[in-house]
Amino acid sequence: MNLANNLLGLLNILTFLISVPIVIVGVQLYRVNAAGQCLEVFRLPVLVLGVLIMVMSIVGIISACCRISWLLWIYLLVMLLLLIGLMSIYAISFFIIWKSGGGTRVPGTELKEYKLSGYAEWLQNTVQGKGWDSLKNCLVVSQACNYMPKNDTKIQEFNMKELPPIMAGCCKPLAECGFNYKSPTVWIRNNSTSSSPDCKAWNNDPKVLCYNCDSCKAGTLEQLLDTWKRMHFLKIVFLGFLVLVYSIGCCAFKNTRKKPDYWRQ
Repeated sequence: MNLANNLLGLLNILTFLISVPIVIVGVQLYRVNAAGQCLEVFRLPVLVLGVLIMVMSIVGIISACCRISWLLWIYLLVMLLLLIGLMSIYAISFFIIWKSGGGTRVPGTELKEYKLSGYAEWLQNTVQGKGWDSLKNCLVVSQACNYMPKNDTKIQEFNMKELPPIMAGCCKPLAECGFNYKSPTVWIRNNSTSSSPDCKAWNNDPKVLCYNCDSCKAGTLEQLLDTWKRMHFLKIVFLGFLVLVYSIGCCAFKNTRKKPDYWRQ
């Protein structure tokens, strides 16, 4: 077996090892309790991607080691479709996601607020209806707002905090509501004239707060997008690795089409 086949086999063994934790994570997401439902949107994609990579790795190992040209051809075809699909998804996400959100800083503070209208329509749809019910349940059960600044934090100090998007959107009312500050998660209503539904939805109950607000949905989206953006480098590395495997696979396929030397004599 030549160098290309050996290298392809080794790379697919590595790919198989990478796919194992991906599949495990996908399976665990189906078995988590209510506190893990905030990751529900990732369940099927993660599991499908992990299983697909695992199956392809096994096919690549068999076809490379046994020099089965037709199996290697199928492997390369599926790999090409996977690469095209991933590149398309990454390209679309780059132009849409990177232009979405960002939030608006409240004047005179370091606090940011997030509007649902600042995100692409298809992103907004992911946090509507039953999808939001699961996400909200996760936030409530995991007590996301328990990580807010301490109750004795003064308003001046609180205003200088840079809160994570979920806390900024779900754990305090909008500045336009004009509520009187008592603690980071306790605000006193006044005669505010704001017509925002989020102001009416606010409640000091730790299980309610602003979990029913559009600002909470926007903050959750911002948190997810922030995570996606932080993974940008890893996504590029992963794509580069798959391109390398595909290129070596093409060389191995070319070699499997060659007749052994003793046939040429």
